[in-house]
Amino acid sequence: MTEFRDVYGNRIARRVGDRIWDNYGNWVYEIRGDRVWDTMGNWVYEIRGDRIFDTSGNWLYELRGDRLFDTSGNWLGSDW
Repeated sequence: MTEFRDVYGNRIARRVGDRIWDNYGNWVYEIRGDRVWDTMGNWVYEIRGDRIFDTSGNWLYELRGDRLFDTSGNWLGSDW
């Protein structure tokens, strides 16, 4: 299990296997290969290297080590 925390150290989600769960125990996303799907089966994100894109090809996030940043360079959270 991997925990995701915001910049203040608060746990915001956890990953168990290929699924990501919120703090309330709700399954919110599933990772299949390089794509991320929501619980309705909709493709929502694509992971290309260290960058995460939406389904229109817009770059949204970047992974640097265990940290997640937006396209402006703001640190959003960590994988701890």
